[in-house]
Amino acid sequence: MASRKRGSRTRKRRSDPGQLNLFDTPGEKAPVRAKSAAPLRVKTKRLTAAAREQSVILSPREAAAYLRVAVSTLKSWRAKKIGPKWMRRGARLVCYFPEDLDAFLRRGARDPDKP
Repeated sequence: MASRKRGSRTRKRRSDPGQLNLFDTPGEKAPVRAKSAAPLRVKTKRLTAAAREQSVILSPREAAAYLRVAVSTLKSWRAKKIGPKWMRRGARLVCYFPEDLDAFLRRGARDPDKP
């Protein structure tokens, strides 16, 4: 018995937009679909040393750039409670203070299992 792909009957055929329909007259052109615009991409700004010094509170992205680690690494450190001191502002906003990041760099990373 020949196997049949599932859902083959429910697929619609993709037709050429320039091809005539069954109900079109030969002198009439088929409507051409307009292409949708591509989503805009937002460029992220790179932080300069002066921009880092001006801000008192750092976002996780800025803190990761300051420590030269990935943002996911900071998130993992927060979960394991081994990273730099952080503070929650509101329900989801996590922030870091530059003094705490400097203190973390001076003392080094610690293992949560060892006292």
